[in-house]
Amino acid sequence: MEKELQVLVVDSQADSASTQKMLADEGAAFGSRSAASLLEALNILAGRGFDVIVSELNLPDSQGLATFEALRLHTRDIPIVVMTTAANEQLAFSAVEHGAQDYLIKGRVTTAALTRVLRYAVARHKGTHRDSGAGQSAGRTIGVLGAKGGVGATTIAAHLTLGLREQVLREEAAREQPVGEPAAPEQGEQKVLLIDLDANSSSTSFLFQTKPEFTLADAATNLHRLDREFWAGIVSETKYGVDLLNPPGSQGYTEMPAAERVRHVVRFARNLYSLVVVDLGAPSALALEVIQEIQNVVLVVSPLLMEMLEARRALTKLAEMGVPPDRIHLVWNRTARQQTGAIRVFEKAIGRTAVRTIADCSAEIESKFSDGRFLDSSLSLRKETAQLAAHLLGRDAGRTPRSLMALLGHVTSHVAPRRDKTAQPPVPG
Repeated sequence: MEKELQVLVVDSQADSASTQKMLADEGAAFGSRSAASLLEALNILAGRGFDVIVSELNLPDSQGLATFEALRLHTRDIPIVVMTTAANEQLAFSAVEHGAQDYLIKGRVTTAALTRVLRYAVARHKGTHRDSGAGQSAGRTIGVLGAKGGVGATTIAAHLTLGLREQVLREEAAREQPVGEPAAPEQGEQKVLLIDLDANSSSTSFLFQTKPEFTLADAATNLHRLDREFWAGIVSETKYGVDLLNPPGSQGYTEMPAAERVRHVVRFARNLYSLVVVDLGAPSALALEVIQEIQNVVLVVSPLLMEMLEARRALTKLAEMGVPPDRIHLVWNRTARQQTGAIRVFEKAIGRTAVRTIADCSAEIESKFSDGRFLDSSLSLRKETAQLAAHLLGRDAGRTPRSLMALLGHVTSHVAPRRDKTAQPPVPG
């Protein structure tokens, strides 16, 4: 039996109804849904898959080729057919020149013509992608979630981004660099992106020493204009070879855009970068919404009572959302030797072990900060996040992880002043 093709019709309510009626006349061969604006279409596309899109170019929130470009960049693996009026036929032809599969003129379309064009569009799109190797897979997304505020999630996200960048460069060099030849210049495609959601802080902008004119809020409020050129104008290229989409908080305290819009920004970024790191901050309605676009979640927790309680709540919520356990990576941060017992009891209680345990290196970080070396490569934190990056990319197979005691013993010079050994925090059961 022929597979039912799912069609998204993006047009005015009246014109969508006409198109959907023609599709319905074909019985079970087509299923359809409509959207009356670009944003509504993107929201629908975020929740389900379609085989083909039929779209008017002039919508309430987007006009002309910008509509096609926005749809194409957000849904590169779905063929697009333009539906327009005779007065805009030249515009529709331009869309075909830019990658649309075909166009149809309103008032001249028959059911047979519509269904034939849609079937051909799907077939051509599949054939083109198969034969040319096009359809580059979307980049991998990694979210860094703090069990609560103040556990160091932003600092870890920044260093992790650099660790991922180093992994990408190392693998590119190993795969492409002939022995004995000079290194090739860096390519833009190798860059990794960090997105910071914080509406009340400019920490990542400070760490990467950027002077942001634009932020995540600008991307989220301009989805209809979001293309490569617009993106290049709002993202910050850092001296570390990674891009940063600055937090809204870097322009002062502000409200975050709607979560759906932020999700679209993350989805758009996946089409431009091989790796996207999202600093999610502490658990919030926004963070939990954006996690639906995230493939791997790094949960950062420190071994204190409230942080562990919040970590357990976060794990419960992630499980309720259907995030697979193997996509959640627990990382202990700011640990001290006397907290080893509490850590082990907590891990036993939740039925999982951490992928990294990072000793408290606050004094070391502050020393580097005082010298203006905010992301210094010699920091022990950088070495730990480099190992975390390798783990997230599946590059740590065969390595024997250091024991917790060995790890803590190795960095005792960076451990914060000891607390009373008898005063271990109670562990949530």
